[in-house]
Amino acid sequence: MLLAGALAIPFHFESPSMWYKFGAAKISLRAGKMLGMAAGLMILLQLPLAGRLKLLDRIFSLPGLIRQHRWHAWAIVIMALIHPLCVLLAEGKLLIPLEMRYWPEWVGVGLLVVLLAQFACTQWRRPLKIAFHHWLTGHRIAGLITAALLIVHVRYVSETFTDNPPPRLAVLSAAGVFTLFWLWIRSTWLRTRRTPFSVTRVENIGRECTCVEVAPEKGAAMAYFPGQFAFVSFTSQILSREPHPFTLASTPSRPGTIQFAIRHCGDWTRQVETLAIGDRAYLQGPFGRFGHLLQASGQQELIMIAGGIGITPMLSMLRFMADHGDPRPITLIWSNRTRTQLVFTEEFQHLSAKLTGLRRVPIFTENADSGTPSGRLNRIMLQSLLSGCSRGSAVFLCGPPSMMTALTTELKALGFSARLIITETFGF
Repeated sequence: MLLAGALAIPFHFESPSMWYKFGAAKISLRAGKMLGMAAGLMILLQLPLAGRLKLLDRIFSLPGLIRQHRWHAWAIVIMALIHPLCVLLAEGKLLIPLEMRYWPEWVGVGLLVVLLAQFACTQWRRPLKIAFHHWLTGHRIAGLITAALLIVHVRYVSETFTDNPPPRLAVLSAAGVFTLFWLWIRSTWLRTRRTPFSVTRVENIGRECTCVEVAPEKGAAMAYFPGQFAFVSFTSQILSREPHPFTLASTPSRPGTIQFAIRHCGDWTRQVETLAIGDRAYLQGPFGRFGHLLQASGQQELIMIAGGIGITPMLSMLRFMADHGDPRPITLIWSNRTRTQLVFTEEFQHLSAKLTGLRRVPIFTENADSGTPSGRLNRIMLQSLLSGCSRGSAVFLCGPPSMMTALTTELKALGFSARLIITETFGF
């Protein structure tokens, strides 16, 4: 509805530049204006889309919203590049004249430069070797600058907005709503500081993996469902303080502490083991719709397929089901490179004893023991491992994106319903 309204503005409130255009020139100018309106609206919508709003998370899940945010970025950049080309073509110009009266157009040029820089740094952050916390700060600043330049550009670039009260009011209203959203989202971390946590345990639990437990300094720990995740930041002498998303490996059936299992896969995560007992932590969450309480019904059979540290949401669910004596059949397939990457080995043995319906299948892509399935999961392996499983099972997949994409295709080919295949993506 918002997009339809934005696209209708160039038709209902024509600027004088449209009055004297005919044929291809008028089509080009109108198309350029419509692309500009669509790109502008999508830019403003990125704030609620990626702003970790609980309401949207409950409906769509935050990982899904972040995926939309990334896809929208491509659409915004493409429309933002075509927009000035269409307008200049209609006006018979190659460049914007260097005259004061064209200052709104030059604001648009600045907007495009900031937008392209933001997009490039996001898409190629790793090849450019930009640290995550530097990228995150820059991304947020660039987002604010982009929104401010957009409002100024749209407000003054055309008589459609300078001379017509309805479009002008729409732009000012959009600016006001965006500002309120931004203030609410930025105040979230101020609200989390009312309920600080303290680090109570830091322990290496496997090859390049650290277990961190935190407990609330006062009151009860936050409520969550098994399989969900939260953003956590630490007040530490070594770690930078930007929040990072991690699955809650603990279970709400064991209140008092919250546990994270953090694989060392970057500069920040490699330093997690330097945390000290008593360091303060702040949590924002929970988020996500990954979990048997949210996606499966009653005693529905479950299939869990994890890659590496993707086992953490499965561990949370299994702990919860063990505490409640859940008898349903559960097949857990856990793929790792080598046995040294296994975590919580003893606890999984205890869970197998408590969960009578649990069948564990460890898989190693390298150095597998005799009698243990080896190699990367594929259709033949899945067909063998899941031959006795109901095709109505709820399937939970968590691991590297390439693994989940491939296995989703294979599972559907084996007769599992796409509706019952639930995935959780690593990182953002």
